[in-house]
Order: sequence, then structure tokens, then C-alpha cells
Amino acid sequence: MCYAQTIDMQKKMEGEEGFRQDIERVRDDMPSLVAEELRGIMEQVKQLAIELCPKDSGALASSISLEQGTISASNEIFNAQIYAGSDDIVNFEGQPTSQYANAAHDGHMLANGDFWEGTPFLTDALDTFESEIMDVVNRAMDALDLGD
Repeated sequence: MCYAQTIDMQKKMEGEEGFRQDIERVRDDMPSLVAEELRGIMEQVKQLAIELCPKDSGALASSISLEQGTISASNEIFNAQIYAGSDDIVNFEGQPTSQYANAAHDGHMLANGDFWEGTPFLTDALDTFESEIMDVVNRAMDALDLGD
């Protein structure tokens, strides 16, 4: 092996080690920088989803919930889900909201073959706050000296 190849390999290994250290720092430090702020934004997403949700009986809107998950992978910094539909919450006809949440959100085919356009209340709510979510993450990355 020539000297130039040795230097190139050493630089590559140093780069990989530096990258690994950056990832570990993000994993260890970023959650404390962003968790509360992201939790607050996700609560706003949930509230907007409730406002945007179709309300024939109000059952589907009342089933929308925000659940804080546990961080299960080394590359996760925050984990939360917003759910719509529940087997426990029923409409006036006794139908669980879990049976029609997807159709209300995404649309569905009617018996006559027409397509009923859904109301993407979860997607629209999340899209509304996308830039705020990215701002929080980018500020945390900058605080860790890992921004662009």
C-alpha cells in the first residue's frame, strides 16, 4: 500500500468517526432541545385536525387523539402520533369511528360508483404546521453546530 492511499484511508476513517460522533450528539442532545416545542406543535396539529374534521355527529372529531410514543430506535429524536377513529367512540348510528375514519379522510367509492371526496383533515393539519416543525428541528441542529 502506498503512502497516499494510507492518508486517504485515514481521512475517510476520521470522517466516518466524526460523522458517527455527530449522530451520537444529535441522539443524546437534540431531544432535550426540541421535545417540549414539538409536543406543543403536535397539540396544535391535533386541535386543527379536530376543527377540520367533518362533523356529521362529531364522533370522529372527538376520537382524534395525540399520543406521545417512546423513542425506540437510536435515530429517533421524538415520537408522537395523532390518531383518528376508535372502536370505543361511536356515531349516532352506533358505528365505531374506526370503521369510517379512513374513508372520511381519504374518500371512498359510493354504491352508485361515484367517488366521494374525503376531507384530509389530518394531512392538512400536519401540512399547516410543517414549516414550524422544520424550524424547531433546524434551530436544534444549529444549536448543535450541525446545521447546513
